[in-house]
Amino acid sequence: MKNIEIIITDDGSIGLYNKEINEIYHSREGAKKEAFEKFVEPALILNKKPLKILDICYGIGYNTKCAIENFKSIELIDCIEIDGKLAQNSFKFEYKSQKNINKIIKNNLKKPDFINFYFNDIRKIIKLLNKKYDIIFHDGFAPHKQAELWSEDLIYEIAKKLDKNGIYCTYNHSKPVLNALYKTGLTVGKTIKNNRTIGTVASFNPKLINNPLSNFELNSLKTKSAITYKDKNLNLEHKKIVEKRNEEIKNSTLETLSHYLKNSKN
Repeated sequence: MKNIEIIITDDGSIGLYNKEINEIYHSREGAKKEAFEKFVEPALILNKKPLKILDICYGIGYNTKCAIENFKSIELIDCIEIDGKLAQNSFKFEYKSQKNINKIIKNNLKKPDFINFYFNDIRKIIKLLNKKYDIIFHDGFAPHKQAELWSEDLIYEIAKKLDKNGIYCTYNHSKPVLNALYKTGLTVGKTIKNNRTIGTVASFNPKLINNPLSNFELNSLKTKSAITYKDKNLNLEHKKIVEKRNEEIKNSTLETLSHYLKNSKN
């Protein structure tokens, strides 16, 4: 973990800074707070049955640890993380409210019980998973750093793993990601805290989405700014994916977001 620097976030929990790509793993407002508000809390509506959870981009496990702390019954959690060394040391990072949770993580790393770990690129794993999940956490670095984690093609494969009454949760509410989710047939909504959008939720069951995108917001997905990232064979590097999107934007006849907003005001 030579490229990783430990930081303390505003709620006192430990966060990480990746020096290689100049990006933090968690919100500076609070790593644990982010895990609860953006990932676990939006899915608490499902807290009445044994849950199957897919945790994409596990990192040091805050989303999984927070899920263990807050959900009444978990049947299984499949955790995917490309940085195996980071994940294998995740039990060393303090989780103050329930110290036994790190012990659970450590034990499952040694001998999987209800938590399974896949140390590889999500794009190489997703098609191999042969189950449906009640909850999917999608917590990769932002598209401007790792576009390969947010392509329309990957999101399509992820959506195929979501149960018809399941919930997808992410912090990301950029227009290309919202558009990619919408194209899968999911009902897309917003995670709102203190009157501001902090994340995205989606489900094939509209009844599970409390704050669905408005018609105004859905129409904004028809603008150039919502053109999705493309990675048809799930094997392109970040730079190539961004270049392809920029070229598509350049050649697109779609309305710009600024023009759409201006026309809407008028």
